[in-house]
Amino acid sequence: MIHELQKVKDAFTKLSYILTSQQKRYSVLLFVMSIFSALFEMLGVSVILPLMQAFVSPDTLAQESYIAPFVKLFHLETSEQIIVCVCIGITVIYLVKNLYSVIYVWVSTKFSNKIMRELSVRILSAYMKQGYSFFVNNNSARLLRGLGADVQSVYTIITQGFAFISKALTILCITIFIIVQTPVMAIYLLMLVAFCFLLTQLIFRKSMQKYGKVGREYAFRSNQASLEAIQGSKEVLVTNRQDYFINEYLKCIMGSNKASIRLSMGSSAPANIIEAICVAGLMIAVAIQIIYTNNSMELLGQMATIAVAAFRILPSLGAMLSSVNALVYHAPALAAAYDTLYMVKELEKEGNKYASSADVQKKYTFQHEVRLEHITFAYPRSKEKVIDNLDMTIRKGTSVAFIGTSGAGKTTLSDIILALLKPQSGEILMDGVNIKEVGAQWHRIIGYVPQSIYMTDSTIRRNIAFGIEESKIDDSKIWKALEMAQLKEFVEKLPNGLETRVGEWGVQFSGGQRQRIAIARALYGEPDILVLDEATAALDTETETAVMEAIEALQGYKTLIIVAHRLTTIRKCDEIYEICGGKAVRKDKKDIFPEN
Repeated sequence: MIHELQKVKDAFTKLSYILTSQQKRYSVLLFVMSIFSALFEMLGVSVILPLMQAFVSPDTLAQESYIAPFVKLFHLETSEQIIVCVCIGITVIYLVKNLYSVIYVWVSTKFSNKIMRELSVRILSAYMKQGYSFFVNNNSARLLRGLGADVQSVYTIITQGFAFISKALTILCITIFIIVQTPVMAIYLLMLVAFCFLLTQLIFRKSMQKYGKVGREYAFRSNQASLEAIQGSKEVLVTNRQDYFINEYLKCIMGSNKASIRLSMGSSAPANIIEAICVAGLMIAVAIQIIYTNNSMELLGQMATIAVAAFRILPSLGAMLSSVNALVYHAPALAAAYDTLYMVKELEKEGNKYASSADVQKKYTFQHEVRLEHITFAYPRSKEKVIDNLDMTIRKGTSVAFIGTSGAGKTTLSDIILALLKPQSGEILMDGVNIKEVGAQWHRIIGYVPQSIYMTDSTIRRNIAFGIEESKIDDSKIWKALEMAQLKEFVEKLPNGLETRVGEWGVQFSGGQRQRIAIARALYGEPDILVLDEATAALDTETETAVMEAIEALQGYKTLIIVAHRLTTIRKCDEIYEICGGKAVRKDKKDIFPEN
């Protein structure tokens, strides 16, 4: 029991950590509303007693302390008037009670949805504010689960938590009323309910915990299997491996469905068990009361009140147990959301890796050179230094190439320059200013063209102005970028021009056209420096030559940093560095191209 209470305490601690101060205040408001909801339920049960008394002995009803004030207020003289008044009063009470219940459900649902929305945005914002290494070191399906399934589970925990509180308070208030009316019967019912509660918890609790973890794991694996099948569709089709991915997905879905069935059983079965046992127990108690009680009229009123109370308590108890099982089932997701937000807050305490634009008052421009001083970098969980005490100077307007064997650290070095990776030591200076001080402005100064281009299933216009609000897109800058990428004439000839859709991952266009769209995207922000990471490695020789003409046309206008896969792409570069053993060794073009 102590262990279970500790689990409840841990859950509340984690939920308290997840919720903001404003959300906690709303939670208190909902708790107060739950109290009033429970009081209305108690009132709904308590009015049955005067109703029964009005029909059985209307003459004595007028003398009851809770009726006499209304008799005087409305000048009721006959028993018929009293009965009509009681009926009208009960109708009004039930109308108000149910209207309040609707309002309570609306407020609690709206609040829970607000939490889900704000929590998912907080987590996505946290993801987006992390360094590039965060995405390298984390599984994409797991990150998606953190945004989707885990947040949905937290939503379920909050809604079921409020449902549990509301039903528990309802049961408490009605129980207090029954104790006042018939103490012996109330104690009997409490013992019966306690027995049912312990019985259902003994039967279902452990299975709920087990299948909560199992269901969450299968949901992750099914998401991962579908992502792998879709993202690797070309290789899957060519190698005829469709059946493997379909079967893997099917196995995961079946496992997830099995866990969901257990959840449904664990949610509905306790209510049915409790109802059957409690009704049987109540009927036995009524039979005993009838046998041993002479005052059948008094007994009728009490039994009617207890019956109404029981039929209000039983659904509430069933719902409460369903909420408990749902809380147990979704508890692993609460722990995952807690871990995610804990990580976020810890990273926020350490401060942003680079200052934001809002934090940087001064506007920086690139005038002379970028200097790398004593840069050292090793990947997490690796002792080998990919970059070791590297020094380099890149002058404005020059084109610099990085060459070297695969795995030598060319891309790593370009990622460090892009401020995607943070070196363990050393600094990058732009005109003598550390790029940490330059902040987010650095990503306005520097552009990036990757080898593997990500394109959305949208228009050329939206893909070039990637991540920019529709109202803020500048078409003149798009056409300028297309012209510099030597793609303007091609786009102008298209029937829909900039509104031509590129298809998912740009499948509607050739490799060379996709690469030029990527160059135009990088140029849209009008950067001073352009990093091209093996941007033509996946192209055939003819297409590569055409794309390189577009890149070489930028020489002198832009500072180019080219990570080279083939030496033919760097013939016209001003400086060439070979990345080897963590160092950057400057090479003479005559040694690389002796025929020149």
